[in-house]
Amino acid sequence: MRMWVVIAGLALASCAAPNAEPTAAEDASLPTAARGELIFQSDREGPTRLFVLDVATSTQRRVGNAGEWADEEPDWSHDGRRIAFSSTRGQNGSFDIYVMDADGSNIVRLTDHAAPEQDPAWAHDDKSLFFTAERDGRGEIYRVWLQDKRVERITNSINRAIMPAVSRDGRYLAYAAQTIMSFQLHLLDLTTGTSRQITSGEGACRPSFAPDSQEIAFVRMGGPSHLEAVRESGPRVVRKDARAWSYYPDYSPDGRYLAFSVSPEHHQGEDWDLALMDLQGSGKIERLTSGRGNDRVPDWRPVSAR
Repeated sequence: MRMWVVIAGLALASCAAPNAEPTAAEDASLPTAARGELIFQSDREGPTRLFVLDVATSTQRRVGNAGEWADEEPDWSHDGRRIAFSSTRGQNGSFDIYVMDADGSNIVRLTDHAAPEQDPAWAHDDKSLFFTAERDGRGEIYRVWLQDKRVERITNSINRAIMPAVSRDGRYLAYAAQTIMSFQLHLLDLTTGTSRQITSGEGACRPSFAPDSQEIAFVRMGGPSHLEAVRESGPRVVRKDARAWSYYPDYSPDGRYLAFSVSPEHHQGEDWDLALMDLQGSGKIERLTSGRGNDRVPDWRPVSAR
């Protein structure tokens, strides 16, 4: 049985910090080893839309047709050919789950419900998606199959279960569940159906599996909050910087880098940009985007697609 251990201070500040200027490392040029594409959401053009960033060249392109609706929370399929996302483009005006081809074509709506449906996460075989929905008045995890759009409820929590993430080997589903005091990470074995809490203390949310499925990065709430991780083999301290808010961690396909969103403020005056940290080298933080708008929810495109 896997014993998941919290890795203290895996990285960066996350959900509470005073104003801060970028560090010298954040102003540095990107490491030459950093390659690949990140899809993310941004409100730089008004409504939230999806963009793809080439990490090596810093070039960006918008994906999907633009409108007055919001497109959010993109997630690459494991073969890199499709993108899942949540959108308000439907007639009900609420968030539903959609998929489209990598170039933004062939948009297909998978769910249609008056309640918000968000946080899509591909199953390991790309045949279904896990997502958060408030169909019963509180957040729970559901699953929708692409072939027939069949929806299955996965969790039945006392309060709320949100933000699903699937391990690359397809065995585990990590999610944030509301306990008496805060949200904590839980791990559901998709084979046996058993679930257990894997974090404690201050709140935890936004899990992201490493490529080897042995580690989960997540947002640790607090004042200031930061990114941490849990892993099976024991603790590994990487970095902690308490001067800026960070959120939405995502491992690169080779596990070397962690992409995330960072802001000197939260709520009032927030200005989120994408950033990158080298987990195996110096631990430097490199900013990937700048300028107006909030750039959030980065997701790496699988190597096999490039």
